[in-house]
Parts: sequence; structure tokens; C-alpha cells
Amino acid sequence: MKEKKTAAKSIKPADQAGYFLGIFCVYMIIGFVTLIGHRATLGVGKKIGDMLYRFSRMKAKVIHNLKFAFGDDLTQERIDEIARNVLENFGKNWAELFYSAGPSKNILNAKITIEGKDNLDRALARGRGVIAVSAHIGNYALIAQKLTREGYDFMMVVRDIKTMAGSSVYARGRELMEFSSITTRPERKFFKEALKVLKGNGILCLISDENKRRGGIFVDFFGHQASTAPGPAALAVRTGAQIIPVFIVRNKNDSQRIIIDRAIEWEPSGDNDHDMREITSKFTKVIEGHVRNDLSQWLWTNWRWRTQPWGQSDEAKIKKSRRRKSIKRLFMI
Repeated sequence: MKEKKTAAKSIKPADQAGYFLGIFCVYMIIGFVTLIGHRATLGVGKKIGDMLYRFSRMKAKVIHNLKFAFGDDLTQERIDEIARNVLENFGKNWAELFYSAGPSKNILNAKITIEGKDNLDRALARGRGVIAVSAHIGNYALIAQKLTREGYDFMMVVRDIKTMAGSSVYARGRELMEFSSITTRPERKFFKEALKVLKGNGILCLISDENKRRGGIFVDFFGHQASTAPGPAALAVRTGAQIIPVFIVRNKNDSQRIIIDRAIEWEPSGDNDHDMREITSKFTKVIEGHVRNDLSQWLWTNWRWRTQPWGQSDEAKIKKSRRRKSIKRLFMI
């Protein structure tokens, strides 16, 4: 009894208030997008994306990254066009996530097709589980929902929100979308749970296109060194599970396709560091290929090349103005 009372007291009133407010907002948005329907939901999302393009700092980040990746290969007009489409897709994806958490999720699910399912089934037939690597291409959270509904034991790896209220709301959102997940922190617990999924011949999906500030493996991405999380390669080397690239893309009519590629091929060399670098380089090259297929579908807002072997690259990130820093310091944000 004492332990329960102590646990209850440990939850701060601000966290409880934040949770209930967050949940209230989530259900309100779900109810709204369910009422207006899928097509109108996408229209609202597109309008939000257009506003982000006009008024937010996200536009500058997208343009900066496109110029960093392509140099003079793209005209300014083309870069602006891609940036607008990137943020419109971003708005659509977020609006659609709320729709996918509501009672009409079957309507959305029916508009998602799967290509290459035999690649996944062939890898699972080995009995060692599958490490699915994906990226911020399209509405990637829908991969987990669709494959779970197709009967696969699918586990999405997510990076948790730091605040207790935010973390709880985030977890409730995943429950409403009907897919299972594990968080990356604490690291020891993550690897223990990840190994359990693979041992049970499940599918462990990791989003593997973000900058890794510490402990990353440097591989080529759009002609630049990019620090990449070693998790997928480390798990593959340890367990023998195959790595399968899995992506989702939005079609012009707003239906969607999940694309399941062939397994990444590699042979153990006896040098784990070498093998991890080779694996990471290969799946990163696959990610780059899918990004190049439609530049507007990747979320170009991540400082993908910020970390370099010698430290942080000033060239790969927009410098914040002193005024912006002062405002942040003033409000402690």
C-alpha cells in the first residue's frame, strides 16, 4: 500500500494536467478529422503545410539541406518547389496520423498497398526475426499499423518524449493507432527488448536516417559523411537477422504504397566493426535511393550532416541569430 501511495505522489500535478490536456486535444482532433472525412483531412493538412512554408523556420531548414546535398545541381526555383511540397506532405502526414487513430482507420488502411511482401516472408522463414530499416519518407508510422493489421508481429522503435505528460500522450496515440513499440532509452533495456523481439521471430523496425550525435558510424549520404546510428548493424551482426529496407510513399491520388526491398546482403568477415560499417553503408545507400526517387517525400528538416568525424559542422546547419538565442535563454526553451 505504501509503495502505491509513493508512486501516486511522485506524479506532479503539472504532469497530470499536461496529460489530460494533451489527451483532450488528441481526441478533439481525432473527432474533427473523423467528422470531415479523409479527403478533407488531407486538405487541412496541406493548408497547414502551406502555412509552414510561408511563415515557419522549417522552410529555411529544408532549403539549406537541399543546397547542402545538391550544391548547384538544382535551381533555386526547383529547390523552392521541393521545399513547398515537402512541407505540404508533412502537414498531410500529421493530419492523417490523427485520422488513422480514429474509428475510420479502416478507410485509410484500405488505401495502402504492399509491394515486395515476399521479401519479408522469405526473411522471416529463416526464423531469426527481421530488422526493418526505414526513414522519414512518407507517413512512416502507417507502416507499423498496416503490417500489424496484416498479421505480422511488428515492433516499431521510437524515441520517447522527455516529459512525463508528453510521453504518456505519445504512448496513448500509438495505442489508438494499434501498433506496438519500444523506446530507445534506456539503451540497455532497449537492446534487451529488441533481442527478445528478434528471438521470437518478430519484425523490429528502426528509423535510420537521423544524425547520430555520439557513437555513430560515418557513411556516405548524398556525397557527404553522415553519422548514422549503429543499432541495426549491431543487431544484425549479433543475431544473424536479415536487414530489410521498408518504406511507404504517397501516390499522386493520396493512396499509399509500402515498398519492401530485398534483404541487405553482407558476409561476416570476422571483424565486427568492418561488418557494421559495411551494413550501415549499404542500407544508407538504399535510403538515399528512395529519397532520390521523390525528393518531396523525405523530411528535409533533420540536420543529417551536422556531426562530422572532427566534431560539429557549421556548414551543415543554419546558425541561429543572437536575438533568437537571447529569446530562448529568456524563456528557458
